[in-house]
Amino acid sequence: MSLPLLRRLAVVTVLACAGLSAAANAQTPGKPAPAADTPAERPASKLRSIPYVSITGLDGKQRHFETNAIPLLYNRACFGWRMYLGGPNRTVSLMEVLTTSQPAEQVIAGPETIVSGDKTQATTRMTEIVQDGVLQRSWCIIPGDPPGTYTYDITIDGEPRGQFVFCAIEVPDQNPNTDPRDLNCPNKFNAVERARPASAKAG
Repeated sequence: MSLPLLRRLAVVTVLACAGLSAAANAQTPGKPAPAADTPAERPASKLRSIPYVSITGLDGKQRHFETNAIPLLYNRACFGWRMYLGGPNRTVSLMEVLTTSQPAEQVIAGPETIVSGDKTQATTRMTEIVQDGVLQRSWCIIPGDPPGTYTYDITIDGEPRGQFVFCAIEVPDQNPNTDPRDLNCPNKFNAVERARPASAKAG
């Protein structure tokens, strides 16, 4: 999880994925997208756990993509995860571990995040709110964030709940119109959800 400059960023209507130094320029607790009144009325994307990338264009508007390919567009691209947990609105204990395959040049993180000495892993522990069944977070790309594999491991209330694997890909021309879905990501897939461990009860 080494991401050179990590900044917090509130994500509205999209997933969020957190990052370490190099690849993440900002991090802030993500805000779940507004949901419809009942699960049956919600778009299918809101009932799944997904990775996403958002890119801010020259006009200041954000475009959101359901993908795990991150273009390294400095101060423009953000990447995050969105996990559908269901159930009532509630507060949970979140541990998010972001690991990068190469170290970041810089690390900017808040007191709730501990960065490894080699700047390849950032571990964030915090209390978050599940709203409308959704929990999400994101990080943004800053100069010095490395290309390679970025992996998020998510633990909620002490239980491993999911993993999101991203490809961070260099964009030499820094073109804000880059569509991340067109990038060649060798591990292109959405996410892996881990089953909750069965609680052993004495009979």
